[in-house]
Parts: sequence; structure tokens; C-alpha cells
Amino acid sequence: MDSCETCKNCGRVLQQKSTKRTAEQLKKPYYYTAYFYCAHCRKLYHNDKFKVINRQTSAFDQKALDTLDTSPNFDAEIWTDGACVHNGTERAKAAWGFVSGTTERAGLVVGKQTNNVAEGLAIYHGLLWASSMKYKKIKVYTDSQISLFNLQKAPEKVKQNSEIFFNIASVISSNGLTVTYEKVLGHSGDPNNERADKLANALATQG
Repeated sequence: MDSCETCKNCGRVLQQKSTKRTAEQLKKPYYYTAYFYCAHCRKLYHNDKFKVINRQTSAFDQKALDTLDTSPNFDAEIWTDGACVHNGTERAKAAWGFVSGTTERAGLVVGKQTNNVAEGLAIYHGLLWASSMKYKKIKVYTDSQISLFNLQKAPEKVKQNSEIFFNIASVISSNGLTVTYEKVLGHSGDPNNERADKLANALATQG
């Protein structure tokens, strides 16, 4: 069995799902026709056997498209990730990690040991660090769809792990931060996402 067909966090067998083609894919050098999904941890895993090189976008065309990026300048861009071994069991051990430029931080989760808690704490600690550096305009990248979904709500409306999102809201408001969030695909070759994932997993699997 392909090693990518089992979840890194809980060890369960992954489901294979097809991706939906979008116009945005025509602007990228490659795309995936399918991915693996863990219904328990709600994590996505990409595998090169589903990878298709996009022949419609040459290196020159991609460079031209990159120069048309109208995104605002950010004081800091932060990639965050969480990990939990034996997720959903009494043996669960979770950790969070984030990277920004040459900065790398990670820590063990205290209290409830789940992957979703670790993902949320990674964002919180990333923003806490950014505020300590006096950064104001921040972009956060995460592969956690649940975290992004909760961040769209008022903290009091978050059903699970709401204390994390209250803390995130507090850091943002008390430091006057402007935060933009972007979903990245986990395990798809994004080097900074992989760095954050490695940091979190190294701690979660330690000892």
C-alpha cells in the first residue's frame, strides 16, 4: 500500500477524492486531479501520482502572471501547521508550529490533545509572535479548513475550542493587527507549509 494512503496523524486509511478543475489552475505550473482525505482528522494529502504538469502555462507566462499580483504588501507572512499523533485516542500528543522567513517556532499543546487544537494554536502563536515584533499587516497561511471556517465567525459562535479563537481575536484587536488568511494545500510541495508541518510533527512524535 502507498504510504500516502494512511493518515500521518491517526493512521486511518485515507479516502481518494477527485479535485474540481477551476480557471485558476490554468495560471499555475501544475495541478492535482485527485487527493487523499482523512475523514477523521479532516486533512488533505497530495500525491505526485495525481500531479499533472500544466502545459498551458509556460515559465515565461507564469512569471508574467506573477508580476500582475495586486496583493497588498505585508509586514509578515506566516505559515502555520499543527500535528497530533494518535489523534482521537488517550495516547494523543499534539504540537503546533509556524515559520516566517528564517523564524521557526513550535510548542507542545497543553490540555486537549487534538489536531484541530494544534492547528488553531499555531495561528494564535504565529500572530502573538508577529505582534511582539510590532508587525501590523500580516498574512497567515494554513492548511486547516476548520480553522479558517471558525475564523470567519465571531469567537462566541465557535462551537469547539472557542477559547483559542477568543485569544486570536484578542491578539488582533489589542495590537491593531490587520490579518489576511489563505488556505494552502497540505503536503502539496509548498516549502513553508512543509517546514511548519515538520516542526509540529517533530515535537508531537518526540519521546
